[in-house]
Amino acid sequence: MEIAKTLSRRRIPDRRQIEWMIGILITVAAVYLHWVNFRSAGALWRDEAGVVRIATLPTLPEMWSNLGHESCPILFPALLHTWSSLVGSSDTAFRVFGFVVGLLLLGAVWLNGWLFHRSAPLVALSLLALNASVVRWADSLRAYGLASVLMLLALATGWRFARKSKLKWLLLASLVAVISVQCLFQNSFLLLAVCAAAAAVRVRRRDFKNALIALTIGMPAAVSLLPYGAMIRGAQGWSVLSQIGFVPPLIWTNLSLALAPTLGWLRWIWIALAVFAIARCVIHIFPDAVEDDADAAAFFAGTALIAGLIAFFVFLWVAKMPTQVWYFLPLTTFTAVCIDAAVANWPGHWQFWRCALAILALVSLPGARELAMYRQTNMDLVAKLLRERADARDLIIVHPWTFGVSFDRQYSGGPAPWTTIPPLTDHRFHRYDLLKAKMVLENPAQPVFDQVAATLRAGNRVWLVGDIPLSQTPSPQIQPAPNNPWGWLDDPYSDVWGAQVGYFIAMHATHGDVVPVLSSNPVSPLENVQVAVVGGWQDSSSVPTDSKDKISTQK
Repeated sequence: MEIAKTLSRRRIPDRRQIEWMIGILITVAAVYLHWVNFRSAGALWRDEAGVVRIATLPTLPEMWSNLGHESCPILFPALLHTWSSLVGSSDTAFRVFGFVVGLLLLGAVWLNGWLFHRSAPLVALSLLALNASVVRWADSLRAYGLASVLMLLALATGWRFARKSKLKWLLLASLVAVISVQCLFQNSFLLLAVCAAAAAVRVRRRDFKNALIALTIGMPAAVSLLPYGAMIRGAQGWSVLSQIGFVPPLIWTNLSLALAPTLGWLRWIWIALAVFAIARCVIHIFPDAVEDDADAAAFFAGTALIAGLIAFFVFLWVAKMPTQVWYFLPLTTFTAVCIDAAVANWPGHWQFWRCALAILALVSLPGARELAMYRQTNMDLVAKLLRERADARDLIIVHPWTFGVSFDRQYSGGPAPWTTIPPLTDHRFHRYDLLKAKMVLENPAQPVFDQVAATLRAGNRVWLVGDIPLSQTPSPQIQPAPNNPWGWLDDPYSDVWGAQVGYFIAMHATHGDVVPVLSSNPVSPLENVQVAVVGGWQDSSSVPTDSKDKISTQK
């Protein structure tokens, strides 16, 4: 009887074994999602194409001189440059790079789980692994995925120094900190939170000397950013074109999509867990007589979470940029790991709630798979269609101008000339400086009118790529920037220029058709490009002039 009971007990896995099995199951499902994303993402969309073009410039000085047109320091473009030299520069080769980064992020989550609480990071995996926004944007060819990996490494090494203040951990934490901020400027704000948390742990232990040393972990990282001072000051000249200020509704919308892209109610689980993690930190500000590593880890993680949230939203306040879902990737991964470390052993007598949460997360797998199957762009399909059907005497107009970055990459070597509205001399990456120079002109779209008229009069076709509204309602005329209600904000100018060209074409072309762009996968709304073609010519007196329909310049 006793032998039977013993054997029965041995057959039943204990809680730790169950956690590991569930953690491995979620990780396998996550790897599958990253694979689906790799197979489905397709060509590089405009933001990816821009950083890749900078990364593949022939020389390092040329790369450095153009880095101000991208939102990251040198590390990520340098790694892409090396990758392209070793593996190749095709879109597929770069997608492999993104797939590797996605797997590294999963590895970083597991590493933090092991270093913080020596168990499977079920809470972090539940929040991140099957999150479609994390999968898509971690694997995207932007710096945010790799920056998230490095930020988690900075969090782990910061904790190791806070736990045992040894020189080797100080040096390692400082090195990782430098590498982290060299991948993404925003990481410097989260790094400040790591340093504050490490110092707080040492203060809690009355170790004031090492508390001060902990604050110096980020000093080499700060010094490493000094060479970017001139570059950042230069970029401020054209960054005003995108600055809209700190807009809480927009921030909440994009943050919600970052937290829970498929099941909206999951955002409230994020918030509840964050509150629990912060509560445990606040409750245990003062240590018991005997403090174990679990209490210290929870305090460190809770402090890092509080400081990280404050620091990151201060960054958004200072930057004044319109937020996007991928902006929050470093914050969401940082937050999930901090929550995981803070609540890993709380409350200790019913830890199976972590397993229940992980199983609940599996509910989001079907929706995450559906989103992972989206193409990032259909610009490659558009470019293929135009290479086959456009004539060297035709004209292609790409609008808005930002689409020109991906079109330039995909249409390279195509037969027909093309332009954006307004024409820019460089479409390799986002040249806001060139756009700003056009915005101060009286009629920057006039060269496009002339090209359209010459092409249609000669009996050739004009291909419209993107969003050019064809309407016989007269389009508004605006003053040069910034003498309009929206000042320097570029989108309204671009919209008006597109409407002006669309009106000109509608008044002069005699026929046109929408050209279907077929895709086997759904396409991301960020770059789902439409194509139309017009031909013929008719004279009309209703051509846009600078004297009609002026918009008030009062702000």
